[in-house]
Amino acid sequence: MKTKLSIISVMFIFLSITGSRLFAQTSDAKAFSVNVVGKGEPMLFIPGLTCSAQVWDETIARYSKNHQCHVFTLAGYAGQAPAADTLYLETFKNAIVKYIKDKKLDNVILVGHSIGGFLSLRIATELHQHLKKAIIVDALPFYAGLMNPNAKVGFDSEMAKNSLAALSKMDDKQLRINQLNTAKFLCADSTKWELIANWGAKSDRKTMTYSMYEMLGNDIRNDISAINIPVLVMAAFAPVPSYPAFTKAYVLSSYRQQYAACKSCTVEVTQSSKHFIMYDAPEWLFSQIDSFIQ
Repeated sequence: MKTKLSIISVMFIFLSITGSRLFAQTSDAKAFSVNVVGKGEPMLFIPGLTCSAQVWDETIARYSKNHQCHVFTLAGYAGQAPAADTLYLETFKNAIVKYIKDKKLDNVILVGHSIGGFLSLRIATELHQHLKKAIIVDALPFYAGLMNPNAKVGFDSEMAKNSLAALSKMDDKQLRINQLNTAKFLCADSTKWELIANWGAKSDRKTMTYSMYEMLGNDIRNDISAINIPVLVMAAFAPVPSYPAFTKAYVLSSYRQQYAACKSCTVEVTQSSKHFIMYDAPEWLFSQIDSFIQ
């Protein structure tokens, strides 16, 4: 078990250090920018740490044919100005909830990757109207709990400050190299490495550090019992030859334990994909979404 947990730990340690514009753009200067394209029932796409709305380009090209797609870039990520309020995840969550209400969106399908998946869970836990379904792409209700069963709940300000200090010592070139190495670890599709690294290099260093530690200290495993819509969770798994005990069955079991309180959650695991499932296994992702939303 120690060996198996070490692989998960490495994945999220890397994560913690870490296209084309097709649409008309509107914005909320405080919390996000958002691109809207297509007609039909709304789908809201929230990207992960440091990522631009562009991470969903191929996905949007498919689903905008029958849905109105609202695609977010969170403040402080991928060149966006940082939010004024440093309670980043709370700011993001509240602003997206307000956006749904202000736009009078109903039958919303939430789609979130990584931190965007965590935000989608928080939104679905608190917002009991307007939502139809939620799709969570490689995200968990308590990341730190997967790395360490004895992890403490709460924002670790010292660790956040230390991580920010380490990032702040890097010049722009060093940061980009750091982000390129992270992209290589988290994405199997080499054609996307430069794109992912560029987003990270353009991100506000405090936002990327503090928002990650906010998520790591936030345990909503019990809170998700309040979710009253169907939820599809897609977990990434890529075999590691040097760690044969790290298996698809282990990933499935780990995710199901984290989502146990959510009785409307279904967990599916990729055959072989790193964290960026939309790049590494797009056809599998599309087939899962197609079946779920139909």
